[in-house]
Amino acid sequence: IMLRRTACVLALLIASHRAIAQANPVPPRVPEINASGRGEVGITPDRATVLVSVESRAPSAAAAASDNSQKMKSVQQALRGAGLAQGDITTSMYTVGQDPRSLRPPPGTGMPNFPIEFLARNTVRATVRRADDVGKVIDAALGAGATSIASVQFSSPTTEEARGNALSMAVAQAQRDANILAKASGGSLGRLLSMSSSGGSPVMGAGFAGDIYYSVDREMAGGTAFPTMINSRDLTVSVTVFGRWEFIPAPGR
Repeated sequence: IMLRRTACVLALLIASHRAIAQANPVPPRVPEINASGRGEVGITPDRATVLVSVESRAPSAAAAASDNSQKMKSVQQALRGAGLAQGDITTSMYTVGQDPRSLRPPPGTGMPNFPIEFLARNTVRATVRRADDVGKVIDAALGAGATSIASVQFSSPTTEEARGNALSMAVAQAQRDANILAKASGGSLGRLLSMSSSGGSPVMGAGFAGDIYYSVDREMAGGTAFPTMINSRDLTVSVTVFGRWEFIPAPGR
């Protein structure tokens, strides 16, 4: 009896699902045309961001921090002397801790024990308002006691405007390609279904991308006979868009 009841319930459920499916048929998928476009706009950078670091080592954390504070004070004074305003110099990173090189090796490894030292590292972000002044700013920082230049990144305030122009170019190219595809397929382009984009961050041309990194030998810093030469290159804002349109077949097809 239970089996008969279960079979009846299943039959009723199947019949119910069939009735719902017949009452609400799934509409056929509308044919689509997919196309992408790319836009590129070149801009000339007129400013830069320089990351300047000072490292200090000492037998105690307090001594390392104190020495670092004195050196960084000199570096910031030198940066202001090179033409930067106080608001152009901001702290990017500050750490104090035991120098990893002085960590005790595991017993029995035979590795030598180095004296325990503490490392203080302070990094400031220097905003240089004139791209031509980057080399002068780097020399000033190194001469005042900076131990490394972490990166130099060029930029331009016209980046957003360039990105908008690149987007317009990319959308126009995608639209043209979509129209060509639709006509070649024997129909026409319908309404836009979706549009998305990727990219838009400026990158340097001619083999450079993003930041430019420099490592500095502290023994050579300050008193060098040759000024630092940093030549910026044009930036390229590149954007790609992806579009989907309805495809309307020609009558009779």
